[in-house]
Amino acid sequence: MKFPRSTIPSMGRRSLMLAGACAVIVPQSLAQAAAYPERPVRLVVTYPPGGSTDIVGRLVAAKLSAFLGQSVVVENKPGAAGMIGASEVARANPDGYTLIVHIVTTAVISPMLQKVGFDPVRDFQPVGMVARLPNVMIVDKNLPVSNLGEFIAWAKANPGKANFGTGGSGSVQHLTGELLNVAAGLKLTHVAYKGAAPAIQDLIGGSIAAVFDNVTGTIGPIKAGQVRALAVTSGERVASLPEVPTFAESGLAEFKNASWISVFTRAGVPADVLTTLEAATLKVANDPELASKLTELGAVPAPMGARELDAFWKGEFSYWRSAIDAAGLKVE
Repeated sequence: MKFPRSTIPSMGRRSLMLAGACAVIVPQSLAQAAAYPERPVRLVVTYPPGGSTDIVGRLVAAKLSAFLGQSVVVENKPGAAGMIGASEVARANPDGYTLIVHIVTTAVISPMLQKVGFDPVRDFQPVGMVARLPNVMIVDKNLPVSNLGEFIAWAKANPGKANFGTGGSGSVQHLTGELLNVAAGLKLTHVAYKGAAPAIQDLIGGSIAAVFDNVTGTIGPIKAGQVRALAVTSGERVASLPEVPTFAESGLAEFKNASWISVFTRAGVPADVLTTLEAATLKVANDPELASKLTELGAVPAPMGARELDAFWKGEFSYWRSAIDAAGLKVE
């Protein structure tokens, strides 16, 4: 089957121009809204500590604190594939003091697969994208497989043992596993966890066969030899895992997607506050130290301002709706 191509933008000349322009825009923008922030800012992370969203979120919070001149405090609100935390932010005051680390799961996929008490487009305001997060398939190191083809053959021969864990039902990783079922003719059973970290721990312990997660959250166990990485879902290999092939290289040519991580806030924030937040977030996304850390973690720096992110984010609904339909998933 053919899968829809992701709308993830390439990092080319436009991003380099944005990076250069940011140095001029940021000081002016921050000066225009000097009254904000006057107190600490909350940054909601919708997954438990230790996972990829939390790792990147804390890096972003530290940089935002420096650039805003005020503490940015991370609050973990896990559960329901990110919808518990997202619901809280959707009800927050639109004053710019409550932010959320939005990923494709919480911003797009989960609201299409769950009955939620908010409108995912109407109730949130994009601030800026920080990075793309390629996904990777890792397996129990004791399985008798060394590549994706061998795993597919093993799964077909061992249907009772063939399962995969993710950070929650309706997550991008869950959907990726379901798409593998469709593409390879498998019947892998999904096991949902409250975050990727506990799923990976069960994988290391041999309780499940495979896990789909961002490279950021898995690179530690992969490098330590605790799990085996079979393939990444991005269109190209990841710099931090150069030996791991893509799904396309492994025989599934149309299997391509990626997660992303961005800062959003409650819709309706004052224009001057949004300008300040956007400028600070772009400065974070273009920070050389952060870019180096993200690359080491397997993420790809991807600076994007509020207007561009708004158009990109809304376009993602069409891409993932097609993927959801292809996998046959229904609203719970």
